[in-house]
Amino acid sequence: MKRIHSSQSSKVDSASQRPLDLGNNIFLFSPSVSHQGEAAPSVQRNGAPSPPSLVIICTWLGGATTRRISKYVAGYQARWPSTSVLLIRTVIPDMAVRSFATLRARLQPARDAIASILTPTSGEANRRRDVLLHFFSNGGGNMATQLLKSTVPSALRDRLGLVVLDCCPGDASFGKTYGAALLSLPPSLSPPLRWVGTAMTYCLVSAVQALQDAGLMSSVRELRAELNSTSLLGDDVRRLYLFSAGDGMVGVDDVVSHARQASGRIGAHKVGAVLFRTAPHCALVLEDADRYWGAVVDAWEGRRELPPVPEETEAEIRAKL
Repeated sequence: MKRIHSSQSSKVDSASQRPLDLGNNIFLFSPSVSHQGEAAPSVQRNGAPSPPSLVIICTWLGGATTRRISKYVAGYQARWPSTSVLLIRTVIPDMAVRSFATLRARLQPARDAIASILTPTSGEANRRRDVLLHFFSNGGGNMATQLLKSTVPSALRDRLGLVVLDCCPGDASFGKTYGAALLSLPPSLSPPLRWVGTAMTYCLVSAVQALQDAGLMSSVRELRAELNSTSLLGDDVRRLYLFSAGDGMVGVDDVVSHARQASGRIGAHKVGAVLFRTAPHCALVLEDADRYWGAVVDAWEGRRELPPVPEETEAEIRAKL
């Protein structure tokens, strides 16, 4: 596939930038008119794997502003113009007050969109792996989990060709959860309002932590286990971990330990990891967009070996940077 440099990511047909609001913080970006209806064979004429029919993006909790999210939508559209992009935004109520049953009900527009985009297949021989699932942080991971659990396997799980875990999964520490939640506060808040928002966020995260400790709400620990469950993602789907030594919310060890466990379960050749040096949480593309998108495209096409999961400790990894 022809490489697209970061400077070209924004050069996308303007019509494709206007999403269809499906409700419940779910948006659908359809291909531009010039690319609608294009055939998507399993292999293109040049021998490269076909682009995904659908990319699903589940955003992180807090800080996922329209401007920040647009970088990822535009990045996918620039590389695969014929691909539909389904965007699911994660907001504080999704993590703090809504039950899993409520979340799954609210994801109905996403399930309807998936059903309308993907052509049903029958039989193992005809099955197409034409969906790329990309989720950010624990919030996006939780949303992706609920979507997968509420969709019949043949309609989504069995269509996955690649799962990208971006700055996740983290751990269950209060400090990191609190820090991630603070990102949801608008930067334009005045000092008095920011103080009030900070205090309310602290109380909310404390309450959620207490419910998790009491077993009344799913925890990050359970999320980590589910994301490595073959019943959720299957055992033959490639996965790519993208993470940073500069991430103050999710540690290198958090990601590497999960990736190692995945390697042990589904095979090291199906698990890749790319470490960035200084990028903050959910902003890896800002450090090196070409490396970021190159890793995603290479992992999707599968024509190169996935970058190996580090074997060193976090201290040893940081010493090399």
